[in-house]
Amino acid sequence: MSEERRPAPERLAMPDGTVFTLTRPAEETGGELIEMEITLPPGAPSPPRHFHPRQEERWEALEGTISVYVKDGWRDLREGDSVTIPVGQAHTIRNRSDRTVRVRDSHSPALDFEDYIRTLHRLARAGKLSNPRRPSTLIYFALAWREQHTQTAAQLSLRVALPVLAGLGKLLRYRTTG
Repeated sequence: MSEERRPAPERLAMPDGTVFTLTRPAEETGGELIEMEITLPPGAPSPPRHFHPRQEERWEALEGTISVYVKDGWRDLREGDSVTIPVGQAHTIRNRSDRTVRVRDSHSPALDFEDYIRTLHRLARAGKLSNPRRPSTLIYFALAWREQHTQTAAQLSLRVALPVLAGLGKLLRYRTTG
C-alpha cells in the first residue's frame, strides 16, 4: 500500500515580496485553524493594528528577528520565540530588520482568514495592489478587508476610513473577484 502524498504547500505572494505559505489550510484542519509561514522582506508593509473578535493568533519566529506589537507595546521575537495573542487584543507585526524573516502564523479557529489572504493574493496577481500610495490600491485593500469577518481595525480612524473606501469602491464598480 502506498503512502498518500501531501501536496506541496501553496505559496501566495504579494507585490512587496511578502509570501504566505499555507502549511495547514483550513480545509485540512476542519476549520479548527489555519497555519502558514509568512516570509517578510526588510521594509515590507505591516498590516494595520487590528484585533480578532473570535480568533486567537499565534506567531513563532522561525528565521531572523520580527517585531510584534501586542497589547500596548513593541517587542522583538527572535528565532524560536513565540507569542499567543488572545481574542480581542490589538496587534500587528513588522520586519524592522535588514534581512528577510520567516514567521509561523496560526489563527484558531480558521474562520475566513484564508479567504482574505487568497483575495489579497488574487488582487496582487491582477496588479490591483501594486502601489500602496495609489488610491485604487487603497480601495481594493478596503474592499478585501470589508469582505472578511475575522479582524477589525484597532484604530478608530481606520474603522471609519475602510468602510468609506470600500463604499467608494462599490460605487466605482471595483470588484475583488474575476
